[in-house]
Amino acid sequence: MYFTCSAVMPSKKDMAMIINNGIFAGDIKGETDIPGLRIDFNAGLRMELPAGSWHVRVRDGVSGRIFFDSEVTDGRVQSLEQYYIPWEIEAWRDGEMVFSHRLDFTEQKVCLYITGSVPESLPPLGEAVQMLSCARAFLAEHPCRLAVRPGAALADIARRCYPEFEIVENMPEDAYATYHLGTFNEEPYFSPTSGRCMPWQDYARELLNLSRQPEIDEWRPGHPRPSELSEPYVCIAVQASGGRKCWLYPGGWDEVVGYLRTLGYRVLCLDKEKSRYDDGQHIEMPEGAEDFTGSRPLAERLEVLAYADMFIGVSSGLSWLAQAARCPVVLISGITMSYTEFFTPYRISNCFSCRGCFTDPRIVWGRDSICPRHQGTDRELECSRSITPGQVIEAIEQVRRDRADKGR
Repeated sequence: MYFTCSAVMPSKKDMAMIINNGIFAGDIKGETDIPGLRIDFNAGLRMELPAGSWHVRVRDGVSGRIFFDSEVTDGRVQSLEQYYIPWEIEAWRDGEMVFSHRLDFTEQKVCLYITGSVPESLPPLGEAVQMLSCARAFLAEHPCRLAVRPGAALADIARRCYPEFEIVENMPEDAYATYHLGTFNEEPYFSPTSGRCMPWQDYARELLNLSRQPEIDEWRPGHPRPSELSEPYVCIAVQASGGRKCWLYPGGWDEVVGYLRTLGYRVLCLDKEKSRYDDGQHIEMPEGAEDFTGSRPLAERLEVLAYADMFIGVSSGLSWLAQAARCPVVLISGITMSYTEFFTPYRISNCFSCRGCFTDPRIVWGRDSICPRHQGTDRELECSRSITPGQVIEAIEQVRRDRADKGR
């Protein structure tokens, strides 16, 4: 028997995700003192009851608001909501209260399963960097035994930077509670709010009910600066998960790379691919940049970023990785507003053009509409096309001034 904490009825997509989450979680794991009565929180609240005449009440353990208060005939109660709620459960058998439980992580195994927009998918790099920092904030507030699934690409970094976590690929067999951490947008049962509409710190705080806003942790390099990178260098990444997220000013990257080289910098392009066609845009490594593209380990990317004078990129995972490496990030973005990503004083957008459509909840975001406000007009993707090389060069000079002030 499913119940929900809201008046919103689940869509077919929602129910498919919820059912798949339950399959992924497997059998209800938590034994109790009552034979046949089990409870866990690995796919929302899940309760299994033995044969008998049962009445179950479920409420918010803080506010007291009742979400479910009913006879149970099929032996199972499960919430549609999959995010953190301070559950409190009471059960009566034949009119007598025989069981009560309040969600309590103390000394329990809790699994934070970092994921993409679909709970079982692999996490994008940006989400993984964010949510690893959130996992540390969660552990600081809850004395639990924490297991974290960051995805295979970040597993080695996570083991080195977060020795207090158990790094896993699958849900532990003894998990008391599991939370899927991702930027959910139109999936109301996986997050209390849309990840598009608020700063990532606020979103993560609500997702896990943290008392404080998390910040991006510092991921230190594991090795000294390599001898082949002894000269001053700058890292760039011109690609993202969609062409609409890229910087599309004609010849802009070539001009910026040329300027950096006049300053004596080597310019290393860290994109996964040297050339890519996406969202109707051909995005390729600019002339003059050194080819450091390829499917390289993220631990290697972290080492390169940690010793760079700066990183110049767009709203993509490598920008988040550079921030974790404490490399100054020049972030060029038109489709997001400044609160969407982490704070950097070197963020660039054009306030005189249309921008920020990704953060507009009135827009249904999808691949069918590359530019949802101006598709097919001469203003298409103006948020990106109108950002000039001059703006990027000014941000570069600000990084250089700040580094000089710090004696670097």
